Amino acid sequence: MFAGLFKPKWQSENARVRLQSLTTLDPDSTELIRLALNDPDTGVRLEAIRLLTDLPTLIELGARDDFLGQNARQRVQSLAGEPGGHDERLTMVFAWFEGDAALMERLATDTGRASGLRKLALQTLTDENLLFRIADGERSQDIQYLAASRLSGLEWLKKLEKSQGRNNKRLRQLLRERMEREKQQQARLEELENLCVALEGLGLRDQWDQDRTRQMVLQQRWKTLTAETAAPEALSRRFAEAGSQFQARLKVYLARQSELEPLRQVFVSCLEAAATLETQLREQPEQLAAESLRAEVESLRTRWETATPLPDPAIQETLERQWTSVFEQLETARDAVAGDLELLEPLQRVCQRAESLRQNEAITLKAGRLTDLQSEWVRLRRPQGLPEAVAGLESRFHQSMDSLNARLQRELAQRDERLQAIQGLLDQMTADLEAEKYGEAVDLHQQAGRLLETLAEGPEAELRRIRKRLQDAAPLVREFKDWRRWGTDQAREHLIEKAQELEVDESIDPEERARMIRALRDEWRKLVKMDPGHQRQQWKTFDSKVTAAYESSKQHFVQQAQARDANLQVREQLCEQLEQLETGTDWAAVTDWKTQHNRLRELLKQWKQCGPVGHKAWKGINQRFNAAMDALEVHFNREREANFAERQQLVPLAEALLEQDDLREAAEAAKQLQARWSISLPSRAREEQRLWKQFRTPIDTIFQHLQQERNSHQAEVQQRIDAREAVCVQLEALSDLQDEALLQAGAQLDSLQQAYAAITGLPRREHERLEARWRKAEKALQQRLQGAHREQQLARLDQLATRSAQDKSREAVPEVLAQNREQGELLCLQLEVLLNVSSPPAFQQARLEYQVAHMSEAMRTRKSSGQDTREQALTLLADWYRLGSLTPE
Repeated sequence: MFAGLFKPKWQSENARVRLQSLTTLDPDSTELIRLALNDPDTGVRLEAIRLLTDLPTLIELGARDDFLGQNARQRVQSLAGEPGGHDERLTMVFAWFEGDAALMERLATDTGRASGLRKLALQTLTDENLLFRIADGERSQDIQYLAASRLSGLEWLKKLEKSQGRNNKRLRQLLRERMEREKQQQARLEELENLCVALEGLGLRDQWDQDRTRQMVLQQRWKTLTAETAAPEALSRRFAEAGSQFQARLKVYLARQSELEPLRQVFVSCLEAAATLETQLREQPEQLAAESLRAEVESLRTRWETATPLPDPAIQETLERQWTSVFEQLETARDAVAGDLELLEPLQRVCQRAESLRQNEAITLKAGRLTDLQSEWVRLRRPQGLPEAVAGLESRFHQSMDSLNARLQRELAQRDERLQAIQGLLDQMTADLEAEKYGEAVDLHQQAGRLLETLAEGPEAELRRIRKRLQDAAPLVREFKDWRRWGTDQAREHLIEKAQELEVDESIDPEERARMIRALRDEWRKLVKMDPGHQRQQWKTFDSKVTAAYESSKQHFVQQAQARDANLQVREQLCEQLEQLETGTDWAAVTDWKTQHNRLRELLKQWKQCGPVGHKAWKGINQRFNAAMDALEVHFNREREANFAERQQLVPLAEALLEQDDLREAAEAAKQLQARWSISLPSRAREEQRLWKQFRTPIDTIFQHLQQERNSHQAEVQQRIDAREAVCVQLEALSDLQDEALLQAGAQLDSLQQAYAAITGLPRREHERLEARWRKAEKALQQRLQGAHREQQLARLDQLATRSAQDKSREAVPEVLAQNREQGELLCLQLEVLLNVSSPPAFQQARLEYQVAHMSEAMRTRKSSGQDTREQALTLLADWYRLGSLTPE
């Protein structure tokens, strides 16, 4: 009876018949799916794919890399625009149809499609108008935010913020971020434009030194800005051209200045000399002489008038104006002090004589000479126009005279003391001669003679008496000197022996040996003074010995000299490196100033570590080193000042951030200012600390306020976390209920779900943790509820079974019994099929017919009852218990 059901046309062995039958099948039927997947004929499979609407099957086929896969992907693309509950699968194969612009627009605008698929489609859209319509009419805040973020026009965002910003915080934040980026970009472009304008204006105002420094500052600022955001090509080209133009103008200026410098320098030197002389006339006229002043002024005038004029009339005219002004001031100052200077010169000469006499301690003063000097000073006239100079000379002269008078008194006292000393020496000499102390007498005779020679003047009678006493004692003194000469010869022999010991002793340190040799020579000189006789042979022997002994020390000192020469060469090389660093570096193009400064510090360190050089060579090499260091410091100081000035400009910008209302925007701007704070070369520590404090104080204030705001926000977030956890605790408590209270928990579950969903704005990690806890508690509660309902259902079945036993034992009419029997057999058959239990042989054919009919119905509808086997079995059992009376068999 059912044989025809199993041989439909789509199962025909003829491929043409199968192909013609495809149109009779449902687009999502199992038969069409089987043909698309397994039919041996490619044409049938292609046609089945063209008609098929089952997306899972089409996606499975689309994974192939052959012709069938290509057709399946095309079919998926044609079906993707229609809703079908397979959006998640479409998301996985989105690349197959993302090139279809019309499809992308349809998917993005269809609010019924899955959010993930719509987001992918949105990311392919570029139509600003369409994106605005989606964002303006969308209910999902995620989709709305994504569409808004795709808008590039700021006006679209402003318009959208007016209509939807109140309901979407992320949208407001997006607008603020975009506006801030736009503002920053515009500010950068304006600053880049200003840099171009400033660079283009360099070299047009004849301020070349300032312009060269300004160019370095502009280039450094340009580099800083373009490191953050690339500059437009037009502005980059404009800035480069402006720099090249300035360098060209600078090159022309330097070449012209180089040509004119020798001529200009003549005029400049005249101007400087005139200005210096005029300053000296105003501040220190007393240092000038009237005659030399006139000669110097005339010399300056002659030099100016005979100098070769510059070929540039403008420069020459400027110099002439400067000369006229300076020379007029010079002549005015000269005329004002000329007469006074003539009166001042005699005063200066007398004052200088007094000071010279005061400084020359070797001249013996006489009272008459000081009196004449004082009288000459009093007779001289004083200039009225130079009171300070006159006062100074008066003070100097009187100080000198006071000193000379005091010195005269000291010399008179010293002369008296010396006369007394000579008398004492002579008295002692006489006593020693009488006591036969001839050695002491000879020494006293010599001391008295030397002391007498120091007296330039004194009482003549007393001096004659002293000379007579010395002459009377002279014969006896000479006789004793002969005896003493023999003693000095013995002392000389002793010194020769010590010199010979030094010659053979090699253990003595060279420095100590040289000191000992000097001491021996000093002793020899003392003996010469005691006995200045002619001892040539002893002297030759002594000199040869000490000279031989000095050889080892001499070699030591030669080595020291060689070491000093080597140190000098090292210092000369260091100077050459410093000079090469200064002349061989393009300072306008230097960007890594720290490296250059570290190199300079390393050279300075080597200079300090280098050993000593000769005294004569030290002055020259040290001057060369200082000159090289000064030349380098010019460049480093220029960069140091430019960098310091650039960082000073950041201070008012940092202080202005305190006025902003949005702390997050202010904090981001503060971070950008911190990134711009770059020290190429530090200034003095105190200035750096002061500037850093000025810059850092407002920024720290902003971050403190932002931290306070974050702490407040975190407290709010923690409150929401605690609220969700409280809801989770309530849900977990429901799982612990029993019996009837557990069955009533279902009604509370809905209210808890609403309370849980109402708590939003949690951090992602906390949200995921609480979601997992909620799902776990919800699953546990659902399992408890299902178990409770099942127990309740079984209890009802027991009641039905008891009642059914009573109902089935009642008598009934035959028609009712027959109908109940037929229904009972059908229920038994359904229960056996459901539980896969064998049926009695008498019912095998009926079971087969039931299964075929049930399978055909399932194939046509492809629908499931949604119940599991247990539920279906319990339902059939309940239907059995509801049957009425049955016959006992």
